[in-house]
Amino acid sequence: MDTQEKVFFKWQGSNYEGVIEKEYDNSVLIDVNNPDEELKEKYLGRIVISKKDIKQK
Repeated sequence: MDTQEKVFFKWQGSNYEGVIEKEYDNSVLIDVNNPDEELKEKYLGRIVISKKDIKQK
C-alpha cells in the first residue's frame, strides 16, 4: 500500500472511503473522505484501520 492511495473500508457497520496518510506494520492511518459525525468529532476525520479490513480500488 502506498501513501495517497484511495481505499475503502467498513467500520462499525458503515462503508467509508479515504486516502492513506501513513502506513504502519499491520495498519494504516486514513484520512476519511466521507466521515460521519462520530468520525468528525472523536477522530477528526482520521482513523487507524487494520490492513486486513481495507479494500483497495
